[in-house]
Amino acid sequence: MSLQNAVLEGVLVVLVLGWIIYRQTRWQVVDLTRVWRGPIILAVVGVLVSRSAVAGASIGGLAVALLALEAVLSVGIGLGMGMLSQVRRVDGELQARTGLVGSLLWFVMLAVRLGVDVWASASGAKIVASAGIILLMLALNRAGRTVMLLRRTKQPHQVAAH
Repeated sequence: MSLQNAVLEGVLVVLVLGWIIYRQTRWQVVDLTRVWRGPIILAVVGVLVSRSAVAGASIGGLAVALLALEAVLSVGIGLGMGMLSQVRRVDGELQARTGLVGSLLWFVMLAVRLGVDVWASASGAKIVASAGIILLMLALNRAGRTVMLLRRTKQPHQVAAH
């Protein structure tokens, strides 16, 4: 991978992550017909971006193990974000926000990601560090949050509408 591609992929990931964090700290209407849109879009883009990285790479047992570990952690952190989300009903509509504490879990996600990248690069499992895989892990994180958020919307906590 060239430096230019690495920088471009890094910028893409930072932009997506920044957009997600911004949206998480704001009250958003929980549209049950669209809650899966974000995770699906991230997953599709992740698969498309990963195709070029996977095409010439060998995927060994360590890479599979690291991918599985990161996938489990991504979903778990997403579930935690969903559990920490605030849910309210305003004018008959459900609204949710992850808030500051839940958004701080992004730093945990980032630390996990960096740790896995370092481990993968040092071990020769560079496929794990590709931008497409990062987007797939973000998709799994968002899916975990969505699952928990949908569960929590059945019993929204009373939070003052500001």
